[in-house]
Amino acid sequence: MSKRSLVLLLCFSLLSLSAFAEEWSKSYPVGNNPSLRVDTNDASIEVTGGAGNAIQARVVADGYKIGDRGVRVTEHQAGNSVELQVHIPNSWGIHFGTRGVRVEVQVPQQAALDLRSGDGNVSVRDVGGQAQLDTGDGHISVQNFSGVLRGHTGDGHMNVDGVFTDLALRSGDGHIDLTVRPGSKLNDGWLIHTSDGGVEVRLPQEIAAELYVHTGDGHIQLDMPVMVSGSMDRSRIRGKLNGGGPLLEISTGDGSIHIGKF
Repeated sequence: MSKRSLVLLLCFSLLSLSAFAEEWSKSYPVGNNPSLRVDTNDASIEVTGGAGNAIQARVVADGYKIGDRGVRVTEHQAGNSVELQVHIPNSWGIHFGTRGVRVEVQVPQQAALDLRSGDGNVSVRDVGGQAQLDTGDGHISVQNFSGVLRGHTGDGHMNVDGVFTDLALRSGDGHIDLTVRPGSKLNDGWLIHTSDGGVEVRLPQEIAAELYVHTGDGHIQLDMPVMVSGSMDRSRIRGKLNGGGPLLEISTGDGSIHIGKF
């Protein structure tokens, strides 16, 4: 066998070894409005709503083993509450191929979520209830949500869509794209803030709020009628939407803000 063939065979073998994936899964029977907590140091979290009274969890480890010396999965159920902890070991050296861990969970369509990742994306789709989403370094995506949502990322963008009764979104470094659908109502004050990035917000025409919009370095574009209070300038606006209501604060440290109609 030629030297070139040996090199190609070795490279193929290394890539084949690194391309393996292991899975862990479990189903938890629950009643109405269950709660789910997921805590991981370095994995992405994906939660979707589904039919039936069960929480179905799956951990997919690409390029990692699952077990005591690899990815550790700790799980616990107490009545209607399920908790998952997924810990990825620190790895040193040269690695070939794709490596990563995903936590995929299907929950009933009404659930209370507490999802935390130290370094990974967080995604929620087709769920209603309450959700607390937190990642140290990752993007947050929420689609077709209804209820109370609080989301925070230290470094990542946010793409959020739904019907909300309470809302707080904060990003340390990333743009925010928010769609508030008809049926939403400010029961209390809402906050949408990024330290560095643009903000795009679409609001239903009938929403009532005391609006405060501010950018440290950028411009503001409003495509909705607002009864302005006091002076209005390029970087700061205060006024009332549909007669006013609880405070809706939208701000960025560095970026432009666009508020339009849904």
